[in-house]
Amino acid sequence: MHLPGHKVQPSPQQQAAVDAFLERLEHSPYSPPSEPLPDPDLLNLLIEQRRVVKVSDDVVFAASAYDRMVEGVVAYIKSQGRITVAEVRDLFHTSRKYALALMEYLDRQEITRRIGDERVLKRGEIKGKKL
Repeated sequence: MHLPGHKVQPSPQQQAAVDAFLERLEHSPYSPPSEPLPDPDLLNLLIEQRRVVKVSDDVVFAASAYDRMVEGVVAYIKSQGRITVAEVRDLFHTSRKYALALMEYLDRQEITRRIGDERVLKRGEIKGKKL
């Protein structure tokens, strides 16, 4: 429980860890480092603040990189009709590990739907935006 106006405030040491982690994510936005992830409480705070998006147990993207990736995937599917993990990998100059984690997350978010080795758009809107 907390007061309605209460905001979690990391300690200076925690803030330094958060800043270092976010800097590593921005340095390599499409192939972010898997280790070391911040303390789970700090990571949950960053997720809650939507500064990062956790797409799998060991893959976390900066929210800005995630948004660019979603836009790129959606645009690609709209122009080509479908996308593969290999095409996502090439589109963002990343590895299969990150491309697969992203696409599985987009499937769970019902943005894409897997058909064999390809993904197509699942629905006509994402959070109020027409696709």
